[in-house]
Amino acid sequence: MKPTPPAFQRRFYAPPAAFQEGKVLLGPEETHHLHKVLRLGPGAKVEVYDGRGRNFAAVVHKIEAGGVLLQVLEELAPWGESPLDLTLGIGLAKGEALDAVVRQATEMGVKLIIPFTSERSEQVTPERAARRLLRWQRLTQESLKSCRRSLVPRIEEPVDFTTALSGPETLKLLFWEEELGGGLKACLSQPRPDSVRVLIGPEGGFSPKEAAQAQDAGFAVVSLGPRLLKVPTAALAALTLIQYAWGDLA
Repeated sequence: MKPTPPAFQRRFYAPPAAFQEGKVLLGPEETHHLHKVLRLGPGAKVEVYDGRGRNFAAVVHKIEAGGVLLQVLEELAPWGESPLDLTLGIGLAKGEALDAVVRQATEMGVKLIIPFTSERSEQVTPERAARRLLRWQRLTQESLKSCRRSLVPRIEEPVDFTTALSGPETLKLLFWEEELGGGLKACLSQPRPDSVRVLIGPEGGFSPKEAAQAQDAGFAVVSLGPRLLKVPTAALAALTLIQYAWGDLA
């Protein structure tokens, strides 16, 4: 039987280090949301999670200058994680597009997100890449609360395209709009693999050279049909089909 979450309660994130001797001290952002936005006070029952798979029922113990202190009541069973080990590689695109991809990938059960640079991707400085990584990590935590997963997806620092091709996954798929033969339906009819790596290109897509390089690296090059899709749409469509075929969607 799959573990199911308890009746809905407000969820809050706290890193593992914030859990001490049966109590949890929420950080500034979560404290503001609980106290100022939701106006919860002592005695309110909530859920708190550490992003590493642990969920707890808790009660607001006291509101202090340093943050809201929760009293842990019990540990809850983990829930919301797909049985499929799914990795998404995504070409660097405009900020709004990548933000949407990060949110949707979290909701769709992706366990690892790898941004990468390619011939047609956006090029960013190391400083800007570091800022965007912090933003994406914050977005995964926010999305985790709403979609009720137990594990925060890991997001790597941006890598180059060649590095994004390497990985231990059982099945590797590169989605390319110029692959006129389709091929995805045949892939999805296979028995469920243990793990899948999916690569989605930036706004300009992949070049023929990159598609050939992916094939040489063991990727199946497939398409999502005859229409050109925006980056967030392509990522969501690919993840939805894969989770429907091999994961826990529907």
